[in-house]
Amino acid sequence: MGRGGRKNKGGSRGGKGGRGGSHVSGERQTYKSFNDLRRDNDNFRKYYTAQKIVSEEEFPVLMEAMRTVLPTNFRITGSRQQAVDIREQIINEFIPYFKDITIEGAEIEPPHPLEWYPNNFGWQFTIPRVALKKSKELSKFHSFLVTETEVGNISRQEAVSMVPPLFLDVRPDHYVLDMCAAPGSKTAQLIEALHSGVDAGQTPGGLVIANDADYKRACMLVHQVNRLNSPNIVVTNHSGERFPNIYRSTEGSGPRQIVQFDRILCDVPCSGDGTTRKNVRVWEKWRPDDAYALNPIQSKILQRAAYLLKTGGRLVYSTCSLNPIENEAVVAHVVDHFEGALRLVDVSNQMPALKRRPGLDTWKVMTRDGVLHDSFEAMPLETAGRRKHMHKFFPLEPKRMEEMHIDRCMRIYSHLQNTGGFFVAVLEKVAPISVDEKKKAAAEHAILVAATEKARAQAKELAESAMDVETETEGASATKRVANDADAADAKRVKVDIAAASDVDDDENEDDIVDGDDKEAKGRNGPYLPDNPREDPALPENPFVFLDANEGELKTILDYYGVKDTLSRNGFLSRIENDAFRSVYNVSDSVRELMGLAGQRLRVVNTGIRVFSRNCVKDAGCAFRLVCEGVPQILPHLPDRCVLNVSFSDLKTLLEQVNPLLTALSEESQERIKNVMPSSSIIVRYDPVARAGDAEQPFTRLTAVLTIPCWRGHASLSVHMDKNQLCSLIHRVLGRYIDRNAVGGLKLANNTRSQEPAAEPKAEVEAEVEAKVEADAAVDDEEVVAE
Repeated sequence: MGRGGRKNKGGSRGGKGGRGGSHVSGERQTYKSFNDLRRDNDNFRKYYTAQKIVSEEEFPVLMEAMRTVLPTNFRITGSRQQAVDIREQIINEFIPYFKDITIEGAEIEPPHPLEWYPNNFGWQFTIPRVALKKSKELSKFHSFLVTETEVGNISRQEAVSMVPPLFLDVRPDHYVLDMCAAPGSKTAQLIEALHSGVDAGQTPGGLVIANDADYKRACMLVHQVNRLNSPNIVVTNHSGERFPNIYRSTEGSGPRQIVQFDRILCDVPCSGDGTTRKNVRVWEKWRPDDAYALNPIQSKILQRAAYLLKTGGRLVYSTCSLNPIENEAVVAHVVDHFEGALRLVDVSNQMPALKRRPGLDTWKVMTRDGVLHDSFEAMPLETAGRRKHMHKFFPLEPKRMEEMHIDRCMRIYSHLQNTGGFFVAVLEKVAPISVDEKKKAAAEHAILVAATEKARAQAKELAESAMDVETETEGASATKRVANDADAADAKRVKVDIAAASDVDDDENEDDIVDGDDKEAKGRNGPYLPDNPREDPALPENPFVFLDANEGELKTILDYYGVKDTLSRNGFLSRIENDAFRSVYNVSDSVRELMGLAGQRLRVVNTGIRVFSRNCVKDAGCAFRLVCEGVPQILPHLPDRCVLNVSFSDLKTLLEQVNPLLTALSEESQERIKNVMPSSSIIVRYDPVARAGDAEQPFTRLTAVLTIPCWRGHASLSVHMDKNQLCSLIHRVLGRYIDRNAVGGLKLANNTRSQEPAAEPKAEVEAEVEAKVEADAAVDDEEVVAE
């Protein structure tokens, strides 16, 4: 799980290998088969029985559930237009077949929605993978899942892993940080939430930073988030506890302001003993002190998150561990450290269908000799494995645990809803923490107090003046009226005075604040500074460079395709190598601003959506073509000449023949496509609602608009999509479930033009048309299959 922390004792930073990543001395045992693994551990039983995570009667039920195979779970990408189509396709086309299928005499349980996941977009089924290959209908369902996962319409994800992002309550204008993001399933949920409720073609005002400490896993994360096609995502490579400060420039000599986040997810590295249902070797490797090396790094990541969180923002801390040393101990000591600036949020009324248990308020610590200890003070000095920081493994005093409402933490156990084990804590920042935050808050408070006092002084002065010029009786009446008027106007005067005072530089106590750069210098050789940790070096690769839309190749591209000014000209960037670039990416204004502020502080692995890619065709009208993943982003900003609205018959022709002759299309499409220059990109668009009256449309379950990037050749129209995307369309539109590996053969077969064209070319131009078809086919092989 991509972690921002140590995988294990003595290990390197990063990697979600921390999940289930505990160690035993010596080489791993070998077994005749996977089923020979012993799904039990005596120390595990002793340890968790003593912790009383469940009642004595319930513990055997929990253990039995933790030994069984984990069901398969997936969720539909809810932010996409086709989400409802995908859901209805599952309900209407797959589930009916499951009712009549048996494997080795046993009935197959059909997939069912997770009752706690919104909109029935989360699903679960218990069919073994081997069984998926034993039935034709099950094989189709498996092909459907694989294909839709590759194109981003579906994400395979463990059920409990879906929980933490739901409690973050992400909105389109939020700045969100996922501190330990790989492999990216939770990040994908955050991106979905950011885009939820935003109209197609519109860009949210917020952003998501997906960070991971391990560079290779960060690159894997790129593949996961790229399926979502969001211009609001940045993938970075930092240790979670050292995620850098990014400063906003301020006018005058005031202190720099750190960019803070509205929402932060800390799904930290852990021992992973809640994952025994899928990681069976956890049983073999588990030790009671697995959590000892993880607790310090977990605490550092959570502290760093607290500094990066806005006051009033929300933070979720989670692990897939049952161990209180990695869970309640971390949360309790960090909350206590910040002395009321963080508070646990009561989310008991949210997601009521999710079965959970409260956090523990007391637990024990087991040392290597197998002895359980109630407190650090009672632990003998000669205890094996005793460490100086072990006092942070124990609970705080009972009164303090009660005051912080540690029971608001959530524990999810395997036997409650047929899931893995998980721990989730939702925290809110209710007061500033860092020196800069406190100074800013103090300055704002001082302005408010001064403005209030000034308003009241003015009211008093007006009252006294009135008393001097009127009779005693009349003066008393006037005083009362003026005082009432003054009190009513206090709020307005305060606002005016605050606005005026905000324009004045606040240099008071400037020397009392340690400069950020000085703190960074001290942090490189001194103790860990969660408010300003030492920075990681820059990545050794070509950085992203923003392109000028008013000159060079980018201007040529935008002019050629007629991209409207409704798409911001400031969001195009690329990696420059030898003064040239192969692809053009697009990012939101929020991402551009952040990257501009960060400079080289951020180790950016990837960002944005690829919208244009360099052609390999010599006679192309433009050196760059449209790219499939960038179509949803750029389509609303293209002129009508770049978009071909087609009937269902033309759509079917494109999907069946892949690169049909232009003469195979309807006369309406042929007439419109004449306006598009040969050797150029075009977007084919099919609106099922607008075309509901088409006689050739076999069904009406499609509701989302379909868009297909194509290459307009001399005599044919080639689909510019990869195999998975093409299979997904064929699944949804034609109801055919083909092996994605067969698509390449389908392309090659169509390149030979074995099928008869809809209209035979005239004899005198037949040879010319055939030559053009072969040229188009060559483009299709080079451009599309290789994509």
